[in-house]
Amino acid sequence: MKTRRKSTGLAVFLLAAMLATLAPACERVPDNVDGYTAVLPAALRAGTTQVIPVSLFNGAAPASGQVMLTLLKDGQPVAAATERVSGAGALKLEVPNIPEGEYQVALSGPGFRDEAKVAVSNSYLVFLETDKPIYKPGQTIHIRVLTLDPDLMPVSDSVTVEALDAKGTKVFRTVSSTDAYGMATMDLPLSTEPNLGAWKVNAATAKNKTQLDVRVEEYVLPKYEVVPDLPREWFLVSEQIKGKVTATYSFGKPVKGDLTIKATRYVGQWQTYSTVTIPIDGQAEFTVPATGYVAGVPAAGGQGNVQLDFAVAEKTTGYTEKTTKLLTVTQSSLVLQSIPSGSIFKPGLPFGFLVVSQTPDKLPVDTRVNARITYFRKDFTTVSAEQKNVNTVKGKALVEITPPKDAVALTIDCSAQGASTTKTIESGYSPTGNFIHLEQTSPAGAEVGQKATFRVYSTSEATNFYYEVLARGSVVFSDFSRGDELSFTLTPAMAPGSKLLVYQVLPNAEIAADYLPFKVAGAYPQEVKVGFTTAQAKPGDAVGVNVTTQGQAKVGIAAVDKSV
Repeated sequence: MKTRRKSTGLAVFLLAAMLATLAPACERVPDNVDGYTAVLPAALRAGTTQVIPVSLFNGAAPASGQVMLTLLKDGQPVAAATERVSGAGALKLEVPNIPEGEYQVALSGPGFRDEAKVAVSNSYLVFLETDKPIYKPGQTIHIRVLTLDPDLMPVSDSVTVEALDAKGTKVFRTVSSTDAYGMATMDLPLSTEPNLGAWKVNAATAKNKTQLDVRVEEYVLPKYEVVPDLPREWFLVSEQIKGKVTATYSFGKPVKGDLTIKATRYVGQWQTYSTVTIPIDGQAEFTVPATGYVAGVPAAGGQGNVQLDFAVAEKTTGYTEKTTKLLTVTQSSLVLQSIPSGSIFKPGLPFGFLVVSQTPDKLPVDTRVNARITYFRKDFTTVSAEQKNVNTVKGKALVEITPPKDAVALTIDCSAQGASTTKTIESGYSPTGNFIHLEQTSPAGAEVGQKATFRVYSTSEATNFYYEVLARGSVVFSDFSRGDELSFTLTPAMAPGSKLLVYQVLPNAEIAADYLPFKVAGAYPQEVKVGFTTAQAKPGDAVGVNVTTQGQAKVGIAAVDKSV
């Protein structure tokens, strides 16, 4: 019997073949092979070494044998790797710098040979930046290009930089080479009468390309700043909106004039429901009528929105500066959320969900929450129900449940202080009803060099668990365990986050699998510190910038002022 399963969510696929009925596990590693599994990335990266974990079986026990993996294009070998595998091992495939596209992989060993399609991608990176996002005619656009290899290390490469004006006319082109630090800079002087609008700057190497938009406008810097100040970012639907507005020139003098506030509510379309005009002398308090009703929108979590447009006009000249504030409108001062630990649950295994209680502007609220969980069969009849009363601390509480084995769906209904939320989750599918579930038992966010430990729960008798650690689309570690406790040392390749994939081969040749993302505190090879020589400076003063690195380095600095 042969099976092949694909897990697109993990960006890997699992080749598996069971060539005979599995026998009970044993401790030795025999030479007879009647089954295997192999985990490959869905896309191999050109110019890199890809680690391909392979496990061999004799019944349900580990086996050993010589395994060969070949990368082919139109039936012709491109790269190959051979390794003797004892139980669980890994092949290191050196992928050459080949064009992107669809390839084939062939895996062969004692008594088996299988093929699958795989993509080859080019993961060399090109970053492009300019010194600011908007320019006036006659100014110079300062451009910086950075080229990196798939491991985020600098690489020297030839790069072509082009610029197209607002009408799509190519006005600039240069070919340069990035240095040993992967960096190159160039300047684009603008004429005094360029085409105004959005310009496009393109950077391309032989392996990748990128694009950046900048604007060329006849802009005028604002004379003064208009700053609204409200007690919070949300209001009840029946509550007046109160606050104050400050208008100050850049040199600190208050602005005298008129403040106009236009209130617009979303009711399926934006509708102006109030306009208020009051005098202002540097500062003014305002009151806007309650919204009365709004339409809930998904972006606001089902709550509504009101937009306040503030305009301050100078009394002497009529010159006007404007700003806008978007507020949330809600029925209740409390918002509840239930966040499940996964998109599906596994009948008979532990399942957790997080209850979150917060204000509409996402400040935590401690409260007592009633959670009712109802389990359903496939004919939609109720299996059972249970009640959980939890107290949130800093706005959070974790609830653990174990769904019945015959449940195919569950609903989570949470309520507190007049607020409520409902979540429906379906079960995963297994032909035999067998599942495994992963749980991290060590503290989250451990540092490189520390141990990470996990526990595996299984609805079937546990024999061997095979596991791989995937980071940035590649397998960085693989092993197997005869028990339900997994432990390994965190490496720099696993930072800042990885996925742990665990699978178990069942006696009927079914593969039960689960994965769990986990975080790793990064260990950076070089620390960079930057600071100014003075905390405050006047216009025209010289300000120094101190940069400290742990070794020889090239540092790029970008300064952004307050108004651009």
